[in-house]
Amino acid sequence: MSTNTPGKATERRDRSPWGELSPWADLAPWATRMQDLMEQMWSPALAGSDFSPGGELRESDEAFTLELDVPGVDKKDITIAFSGRRLSIRGTKTTEKEGQGTLRHTTRTSGSFTYEAILPVPVDETGVTASLSDGVLLVTMPKATEAKPTHVEIS
Repeated sequence: MSTNTPGKATERRDRSPWGELSPWADLAPWATRMQDLMEQMWSPALAGSDFSPGGELRESDEAFTLELDVPGVDKKDITIAFSGRRLSIRGTKTTEKEGQGTLRHTTRTSGSFTYEAILPVPVDETGVTASLSDGVLLVTMPKATEAKPTHVEIS
């Protein structure tokens, strides 16, 4: 819809093909606001990231294990930190600008990434180990002694 009233700015509102009959037409601006809100609520750690690596965080009686897919990332470009029960992993993936010809299309990701998780129980930070093999970062975080379950035998 455009308004051409003298002295007023021109306003354009995108509408559905159904025009004024669509009950959803006036909700379009709210959809963008809701999407922004959901991104802020559910992925605050990703706000400064260029991409988000996939991974799995598993829990056993003894430890938490994180496998994070970071193909093409060098171990010197990854930082792992703990603050209380919060695990933070930050890294950078760079791409080499090699090759002949003009690059027309790429689906490779590059830039910075962040992975954060709040663990439900404390971990023994001195026993945390990390390794990087075949593009998978494996972080093993043993639970603190007081967080491990105690099994009692019935006599």
